[in-house]
Amino acid sequence: MKIGYLMQQGVDVWHPPFDGPANHVRHVVEALQRRGHQVRLLARLEGRIGYSDGLGPFQPVTVRHSDGGPLRWLERAVRRLQATLRLPYAGLFESIRFAQACRQELTGCDLLYERKSWMTYGGVLAARWMGIPLVLEENGDNLLDLEAKGQAPTGLQRRLSLAVMGWAMRGAAHVVASGEGWREQFIRRWGVDPSRVTTVENGTVLVELLSREQLRSFRLRRAPQDPATLAYVGGFYPWHGVTHLLRAFARTHRRFPQARLLMVGYGAGYDEARQLAHQLGIGQAVTFTGQLAPEAYAPRLAQADIGLSPYCGWPEFSGLKVLDYKAAGLATIASGHGKHPPTLRHGVTGWIVPPCDEDALAGAMAALLADPELCQRLGQAARQEAEVCHTWERTVDRLLQVFQQVLAQKSDSMG
Repeated sequence: MKIGYLMQQGVDVWHPPFDGPANHVRHVVEALQRRGHQVRLLARLEGRIGYSDGLGPFQPVTVRHSDGGPLRWLERAVRRLQATLRLPYAGLFESIRFAQACRQELTGCDLLYERKSWMTYGGVLAARWMGIPLVLEENGDNLLDLEAKGQAPTGLQRRLSLAVMGWAMRGAAHVVASGEGWREQFIRRWGVDPSRVTTVENGTVLVELLSREQLRSFRLRRAPQDPATLAYVGGFYPWHGVTHLLRAFARTHRRFPQARLLMVGYGAGYDEARQLAHQLGIGQAVTFTGQLAPEAYAPRLAQADIGLSPYCGWPEFSGLKVLDYKAAGLATIASGHGKHPPTLRHGVTGWIVPPCDEDALAGAMAALLADPELCQRLGQAARQEAEVCHTWERTVDRLLQVFQQVLAQKSDSMG
């Protein structure tokens, strides 16, 4: 199969250090190539469109009919008018240029696979022009993300954005959501037939990076009075629940002064989190590492006991951190309600607490610190499940099933 992998907004998979989205793309591409499939990535990076075969070097592309000539002149005139009259933005020229680049550089592809981004619809245009299916990858609700950052469109711009994006979302042959929460949110947001949206959970490279023999949960039996490490990997935006985490840990630390907290990651809110740790009197018990690659934080997680995923005010609780914790053999305390997060089973592979509930979070920390046997049992069960369910190979197995289903439906419709 020949696959065109589209990224219309800033996922840099070519220049390390790689962030979470970039690692996701790289693992999927590598796994597809191991199966013998051809993958050409087409992306907009730092304002330039380019491609690479697999994860080879990024090759800038000159898009015929768009990077010069009448269309370019028209774009400049429209943009001047738009700036003068403060007209709403529709992403038209960027999407047309990207679609033309797809048609120019992805000849012979069987399908297009696009990492969805806000106000970009070059993929659906290209799929229609080229007569091949488009599968969208939904890794989160872009509008929710913009709202959480205070950057969401308003007024006429919001109505236009929703109309344009709704048309693009419904134009895809199929949608792959990285979590069941995102699948449900996508269906609600865009009114798409549920049969056209499939959950394909991400994988974690830590299954391969760490053997069972390296994991604390498989090597040592901890006593309640022994030192213990709780770990957090992720961002520092409000919905990540870092403030609740630090306050809950401060309460727990008074009862378990031997406990330590490892904070891996960076982003908005990082400096405020460090300040809060000192204000709470736990500065000496908390280690902030900043951004680390999986290869760097994997051995640190291997020596930890408990993983923390305290999402607050966010509709999806199955972040990549949960899969990393499971692969590292940690007993994971995660926010959730109802059937979420589906990647954990309460009391079997993790411990689920209500989101934004500081009392419940502190209580769960104390319960696992006081019961090392339960903590170890959860961590071992989580690792065993990760080995079966959370490898990138399994993710690509499910992804290929979707691709084959979409291509079969296209063949049937033409037959």
